Amino acid sequence: MNAPLASPTIVSFDHQHAQPAQHAPNEQPYQPFVRATDVQAILRLVGGAAELWYEPSLQRQFTLDSLCRLLNAKAGVCFTIGDCLFGGSAACADLTQVGLSDCGLSKWQDYLRTGKPRDPVMDVLSAVQGRVITFTRREAVADADWLNSDHYKKLRKPLGLGPSLYVKINAQSINRQTLVLLFRPSGGEAFTERDAYLTDLCLSEMAWPFTPEMNYVDPKVESLQPRLKKVMKLLLEGDGEKQVALKLGLSPHTVHEYVKDLYSELEVSSRGELLAQWVGKV
Repeated sequence: MNAPLASPTIVSFDHQHAQPAQHAPNEQPYQPFVRATDVQAILRLVGGAAELWYEPSLQRQFTLDSLCRLLNAKAGVCFTIGDCLFGGSAACADLTQVGLSDCGLSKWQDYLRTGKPRDPVMDVLSAVQGRVITFTRREAVADADWLNSDHYKKLRKPLGLGPSLYVKINAQSINRQTLVLLFRPSGGEAFTERDAYLTDLCLSEMAWPFTPEMNYVDPKVESLQPRLKKVMKLLLEGDGEKQVALKLGLSPHTVHEYVKDLYSELEVSSRGELLAQWVGKV
């Protein structure tokens, strides 16, 4: 049986002072209606990401792609926050994206390297503390201020990115902050409190935002002889035995013998089985 999902904290804002609004002590936080199918979708998403534990970049990609499908978002980005977004010099890192064109990706890379044009939502983002904080752009910055900002005019508008949802994930134990941004197209429906709630609920249950980056190497691969590792790398990149022989300057017969040894060491019986088990894991 799956453990119950934790209830996330829903954040509302005092727009005049750009800070979380204060609630009466006996006031219950708003929790939108969540269908059983929503919970099932979140559990599948969390479980699918957990199965990719061996490669953090695949976890981020899977999570972002799944959230876009769940919330009908056009695009999404995920990255480690650098202080350039707040006027410093440290660039953001580990960009993962879904739905951006080549031009769009280039513009986002420039933005995450320099922090310019500055996103006015960052003023709110820097002031709000918590493990996982989720809010819409409209909750943080009024429409008039947003539409007059250089960030909107020079980055979001040209790329057709409309309503947006921000998720700040603070992993204090490893001194890392991650930002997830989801976008609907210009003119699209705004993200709702339910959308924010589901996203917060999902990312609060994820392990990867709070886990140090480690490249896992399977002991079977680690124990391979160097020549077999080279052959394996080329096979996983899509080369056939003849191409491997050409690239390594070996005879086809020698490469064929190496491939047989490789299959034996990894306990597979065909190239298809090798690809199925090891693509993306080495």
